[in-house]
Amino acid sequence: MAYAVLTLAKGTEVRQAPLGFSWTVLFFGSLPAAFRKDWWWFAGLALAGIATSGITSVIAAFFYNKVYARNLINTGYKVTQIPAGYTEDHIKHHLGFSVLPMFHQV
Repeated sequence: MAYAVLTLAKGTEVRQAPLGFSWTVLFFGSLPAAFRKDWWWFAGLALAGIATSGITSVIAAFFYNKVYARNLINTGYKVTQIPAGYTEDHIKHHLGFSVLPMFHQV
């Protein structure tokens, strides 16, 4: 399980984006991408996993959660909730953004 989960929303659709090492990718390969409806990464991880007899899962486990969160933000999702114990600056640094798109609460 990742150490923190970022909550993002686009319109009425809400997604959870774990941050940190992906144990699910390590153990289940491309299946977490399929469950998250991240079809491009599912196809890429599945093909790479077949070509490398699963070695790709070990490598992808280190970066897939970060890529998934960045892809959500780049496609218009905005952060609605930052995990307890973390600041906006920490999340920006972890994901590599200078500005983190957030829903502003009134």
